[in-house]
Amino acid sequence: MEQTTAFTLRPATEEDIEFIYDLRIKTMKPLFESIMGWNETDERGKAADELANAEVIMVGEKNVGVIKVIPKTEGLHLHQMQILPEFQNHGIGAELVRRTLGHSEHMQMPVSLYVVKNTPAMDLYRKWGFEVTEDFEHHCMMHRQPRFDRTMDV
Repeated sequence: MEQTTAFTLRPATEEDIEFIYDLRIKTMKPLFESIMGWNETDERGKAADELANAEVIMVGEKNVGVIKVIPKTEGLHLHQMQILPEFQNHGIGAELVRRTLGHSEHMQMPVSLYVVKNTPAMDLYRKWGFEVTEDFEHHCMMHRQPRFDRTMDV
């Protein structure tokens, strides 16, 4: 099993919006352009949205990614998770999903997310137990129900 690259999280600030936007360009633009197009204004807005729920992923002193998990009344929503290409496949994303699912289990709430169809990310989320609950033209919504049953912990 590959060892996870050590990382830390820090709350995102307004100063991080440009980094998050550049990250979207590096990680999402090639995919989006080929499937549904790329709108600079919309994508800049997506980089800035939900900043209060955003954490910057850091390896040492370097910003390497972002994760936005939004707590909602019906569960947690994994709104955005992107990691610089040179830091992908180092276990960081898997560890962040593992932590989010652990939080879901603790709270006994499902996790939802949107994912572009027919991408490796979709297969990865299926391995984590997510199931497609809504299907759209270019993407789908996936959910994962908590698996821990507190009644068995008596």
